[in-house]
Amino acid sequence: MEQIPIIDLSPALHGSAEEKYQVAMQIDKACKEIGFIVVHGHDISPDVFTQMYTGLETFFNLPIEEKQKCKLDSGFTMAKDDYTPYGYSGLLEENAFAYMGEKGKPSDYVEKFSTGRLILDDSQPLPFPKTGVAKSFRQDVKTYYQACEQLSVILTRLFALALELPEDFFASKTDRSNDSLRLQTYPGFSHDFANRQGMAEHTDGTLMTILTDTSPGIEVKLASGEWVRPMLEQEGHFLVNIGDLMMRWSNDEYVSTRHRVVLSDQKRQSIVYFKLANDDTVIESFPKFTQSRRAKYPPIVYKDFSLEKMDALFSRDKSAT
Repeated sequence: MEQIPIIDLSPALHGSAEEKYQVAMQIDKACKEIGFIVVHGHDISPDVFTQMYTGLETFFNLPIEEKQKCKLDSGFTMAKDDYTPYGYSGLLEENAFAYMGEKGKPSDYVEKFSTGRLILDDSQPLPFPKTGVAKSFRQDVKTYYQACEQLSVILTRLFALALELPEDFFASKTDRSNDSLRLQTYPGFSHDFANRQGMAEHTDGTLMTILTDTSPGIEVKLASGEWVRPMLEQEGHFLVNIGDLMMRWSNDEYVSTRHRVVLSDQKRQSIVYFKLANDDTVIESFPKFTQSRRAKYPPIVYKDFSLEKMDALFSRDKSAT
């Protein structure tokens, strides 16, 4: 059985140039073979995790009528967009099968609270509880979002080093990206449920995805077809996976691996940060990966790629509008 590699980032942050390069090569190898890594040694304070998971628990324990108040209609905060990554969504409101283009299959048993880059602007009227026990929730989310931004900068610089690109290569392609943070609660399985599908098998339409959780549940599909369950052994360890954008950029040298969430008998919580690209960034294979074989994917502007995926996730038929 293959295991998800565990990589210490501290030599890349505090060591020599050669130590940094070696960390980049560890990441490069894992991205080519399995598309998932576990990272630690990132210098993010343990308090960030403690406060965020306390806030998450408080929010999801609110009465359903209070959580429903924290919803936004599509496009409310960004008028030019068809979707916004803000607010609460309940069980069975999203469908990862549809996201992958597989219609007519079950939706997912997961509650979510989502936010994006506007969380960094305290003046924005986002759908957070404004009074009561959850009133500090917004600040907790902002702090965690900033920590994930910090980690994504570290990782994209290491990706660039591994790909023989300038270390700041991805900065100009992601500096305006509306990265999304999703706080998720998976219920313990009930015999009233149709299945144990916390989230259906899918890949992520991201450059990379950064996750923490409170207990096992996510499963990764190996090339052999075997499913393995990554373990985050300590608080502060992140599970990181390559998304479809990096797979396209690398012409399939890097693997965007299918994964899913299976419900257990106990509740599970997770926090997922999706690192995206600027809306006007063109996603096309790097010349390095098209010298010996043709590009597998035509160039596509990120905004078009993203909206196509989100239409599918929310089962929206654009031809009907």
